[in-house]
Amino acid sequence: MDILNRIGNANPDLRDCEIEGLLYILKTDKELTGRKLIDLTGLPKETLRRFKQSVSFLLVENKGENIRVSNYGIRLLTGLDLKPYSWSLVEKFNFYSEDSYRKDVEGIRGIKNEFDLKPKREFDQFIATAETTYAKSKIMMEKGAVKNKSIAFIGDDDLNSLSLAFLNKEYKNITVFDIDKDIVNFINSYAGENNLRNVRAVAFDVRNYLEKQFAGNFDTVVFDPPYTKIGVNLFLQRATELLGSVKDFKGKYVFMYFGCSFKSPEKLLKVQELINRYGFSIEDRIEKFARYSGAESIGNASSLYILKANRFTRSPGVTDSKNIYTFENEKSLDEKFPFVDHLVLKIFDVKKEIIFSKRRLLNILENICKVHRLKVIDRKVTEFRGGGMTVSFILASSNLTMHTWPEYGSVHIDLVSCTPIFNKDDLYTTMKKGFETEKIDVLFVE
Repeated sequence: MDILNRIGNANPDLRDCEIEGLLYILKTDKELTGRKLIDLTGLPKETLRRFKQSVSFLLVENKGENIRVSNYGIRLLTGLDLKPYSWSLVEKFNFYSEDSYRKDVEGIRGIKNEFDLKPKREFDQFIATAETTYAKSKIMMEKGAVKNKSIAFIGDDDLNSLSLAFLNKEYKNITVFDIDKDIVNFINSYAGENNLRNVRAVAFDVRNYLEKQFAGNFDTVVFDPPYTKIGVNLFLQRATELLGSVKDFKGKYVFMYFGCSFKSPEKLLKVQELINRYGFSIEDRIEKFARYSGAESIGNASSLYILKANRFTRSPGVTDSKNIYTFENEKSLDEKFPFVDHLVLKIFDVKKEIIFSKRRLLNILENICKVHRLKVIDRKVTEFRGGGMTVSFILASSNLTMHTWPEYGSVHIDLVSCTPIFNKDDLYTTMKKGFETEKIDVLFVE
């Protein structure tokens, strides 16, 4: 096992590029301390402590703050092609200044021109620039999602698959799933004529079930879905199936592109909620990463979401696979993403003098509505034997319901609003003051 794999297995919270960057710092900084390493990387102290333990065989034994590489370690690190540490992925964009940049972009432009794709409205196709297709490939490489990886593209009118194979030969295999048979035929033809190993395209309608032979066989999934709620949901479903189960927090990624107008920020919230439903973590989100022609409604740009799969990633199941494309919807996209703020709060260790007092509980709810500008239309209180209560407030924007369990000192609150809740981020503080406890769980619900 080589050094990078050995260290990587011992540090599941670190990406490959982070490990390379850390080793680069060890190799080049002669006055390194633990505190300085935190300042240079922005990584948590505990994460760096585990990292230092995993590379102890490279270091001079030292009980102080100084971190020094041994002569043996220097010899080992000298043999590695290490890149400097980048604080964030944005810093990786210096690849635009690489000597090969213009040549590579022109090579990609040549592939695109050879195909000469005419965007098909029925598939929500837009043409990405050659620079964008290049950037898509490079960002995957920088993220460690290409080398020795099985990569799936759900739709590929950008020809990102061919670009990736053109720029990097270290992938394991690349498979494109596309409804457009013209794209499928061109990718297969081009890959064969140019000896691109293990690159293939398969005719596939995302609205159909995925064949078992493909399920769980990929490490990286890339897609630019129709910008509808149903479309995003269905593409996430297929991506989850392609990745299969994940045992840890390392190694499996989804690169998702999504564009929207500035007038509909609520839509972004809905996309984020969909991502949360599948259990992905949003590791990075880069605004206006991709650029297109003919997509003026979204400013000819879309954001890149880099989603990391983990042991909590799962498929909740999709029942609606109809009308995924924008042209199939009679109403606007904004109307297809109606806004709802839905919060569930679990409150623990509530004092007896509060939880048994109808007056105090009502006062707390009234104050919550006042602070967060929730207009109360009607109120109803139901009392149960043992002191438990259910309190319902009908709001102008929806409803607020509270259930109490005096025997457990616990309160459950369900708040639904069809308009954004004022100062929503301060809701925890309001609850803490009202119920006089810090043990509060706040859950945002789709």
